[in-house]
Amino acid sequence: MATTKPRTILLTGASGVIGRAVAEQLRPHRVIGLVHSDTDLPDMHEVLRGDLAEPRLGLSQWDWDRLADEVDVIVHSGALTEWGQPWPRYESINIGGTRRVIELARAADAPVHYVSTCFVHAIERDELGKLGPDNVVRPYIRSKLDSERLLQDSGVPWNIYRPTNLVGDSRTGASSQPQIVQAMSDWFCRGKAPFFPAHKGNLVDVIPLDVTAIAIARAVLADNLGHLHWLTYGADAMTVAQAQEILVAHSAANGKEIPRVPIVDPRLPLPVPLADVPATSRTFLKVLIDVSEVTHACGGVLPTSMRELVEELDVPMPSDQDAYRRSLTYWTNVRNAARHKAMKEVA
Repeated sequence: MATTKPRTILLTGASGVIGRAVAEQLRPHRVIGLVHSDTDLPDMHEVLRGDLAEPRLGLSQWDWDRLADEVDVIVHSGALTEWGQPWPRYESINIGGTRRVIELARAADAPVHYVSTCFVHAIERDELGKLGPDNVVRPYIRSKLDSERLLQDSGVPWNIYRPTNLVGDSRTGASSQPQIVQAMSDWFCRGKAPFFPAHKGNLVDVIPLDVTAIAIARAVLADNLGHLHWLTYGADAMTVAQAQEILVAHSAANGKEIPRVPIVDPRLPLPVPLADVPATSRTFLKVLIDVSEVTHACGGVLPTSMRELVEELDVPMPSDQDAYRRSLTYWTNVRNAARHKAMKEVA
């Protein structure tokens, strides 16, 4: 049962895409956000500047002690999520930050709700050998699984959430910032892709931002701890061919006809060697290959908790394909509006 008692909730990563959306779902509870260097501060009861890599999360002793006295629940969404960074950065921010969150949780006698990633499953399945040595996802997922295990072994009550890659809100397509799916999609819609790399058996698993936020917020308030929630669509996710059709149709609706390209398992000879692809497109293709590798290492079809979350917490499960379409449309409209404004200012 979800609680009706007002809570004080500390939310790390409060200015991030997931953090802002979770905070919105936690109203009217008192949410204290921890942010790093962002200038666009989120709208919540209180915002504190901190640093996950520093002692006391970069907080003063006074603020640390105050939080230990006031906080009922911690949602740990803050992390270095950019792929391809040096391991010491992930170790310091992601693992070190989780260790400091655990220290605060002990002092506050508060549970921790940790936002991880579905791609840690590649390590759990002992399938890292399927990832290339320069796969940009490898160090990130290692840091997230190490953080999960640190929390599980800490004695602090916990829930863990493993979202897949995000698209925007299922109703509007909106998010506070475009995510990796959007960046890859924008590139594909420019008609620059010579092929679409995807391991045989992989599905394109994305989750709408509002579904992610609702699932986390409702689980936070349900007082049912010790669970690992897969925020993925699993066998209900779209196929690679369906994803490509959405991209082709979106481009056509915006006045650009792009060709359908062959879907190629990157373990096989590529129709165009990466070395012969222009540098910018080569970078995007390499990321798609890396994501395909880690998806394949996770089994191609991800585990999911969505059916249980729908039944137990009334979490919505809208069409992932419709959410993807709306996300593409939203960011196209944002770019068009910015371009129109810039033209008016020049005129």
